[in-house]
Amino acid sequence: MAEAILKFFMHNGNIYEINDFEKIYHELNPAIYEVIRLIDGKPLFLEEHFERLKNSAKLLNKELNISMGTLRQQILKLANLNQVKDINIKIVINEFDNPNIYLYFIKSEYPNIDMYKNGVKTIIYRAVRENPNAKVIYKNLREDINRRLKEAGCYEALLVNEKGEVTEGSRSNLFFIKENKVYTAPAKDVLLGITRQKIIKICRLNDIEIIEKPIKIENLQNFDAAFITGTSPKVLPISKIDDIIYDVNNVLMRKIMALYDEEIKSYLGTVH
Repeated sequence: MAEAILKFFMHNGNIYEINDFEKIYHELNPAIYEVIRLIDGKPLFLEEHFERLKNSAKLLNKELNISMGTLRQQILKLANLNQVKDINIKIVINEFDNPNIYLYFIKSEYPNIDMYKNGVKTIIYRAVRENPNAKVIYKNLREDINRRLKEAGCYEALLVNEKGEVTEGSRSNLFFIKENKVYTAPAKDVLLGITRQKIIKICRLNDIEIIEKPIKIENLQNFDAAFITGTSPKVLPISKIDDIIYDVNNVLMRKIMALYDEEIKSYLGTVH
């Protein structure tokens, strides 16, 4: 089943109807990707997403054959053709020597008000990204995690590595709070999420102590609160990890949520 939705998608700058997606889209490895959220027709934090796309290519010893200006124009053109303003767009690049660059809109589900208020349930999942800093497609892993989440009725799976360290979510980054300090796994062990970067910056600018250190699975019950971050969820409280319950009304966490919403508002105000 094709991942692309709506009427049109783009391949190497050319527009095609969605009915032709499976004929034109070739799933090849390695492939790098980004998912960017459009809010009111504006690609959120495009500059950071573009830098990460370049970095993912570099980690595979490849070069990115597109400029940020061109990428912005293509995103806006595709959004206009599909008449959408609030949705996620996916960029996939493979066959780097003669690159395939795909842009298409995907089914976009954002947490509802209840989830932000009461938090979401998560499960532990033992898996390791082969190259944590590169945003690379791992189809089989994604399919297995989706199956486990559906069975458990949970929102996200939190990855645990071979050292027994909880590193990140399967499609998000992970933070914990204890005694007004924020904890997250070291950068070398996780995908360097754009929202993660923003949260770390926000904390430092607001004199909130943030500590990057390995988080052992046996220490999860010692934290007061936990939250995930990402393109779609923004900053989303965790109510449970397996059977461990967290405070979804933690004052510091709620402050960080508000500060991040302000960061989005400020950014969109500067983009035309």
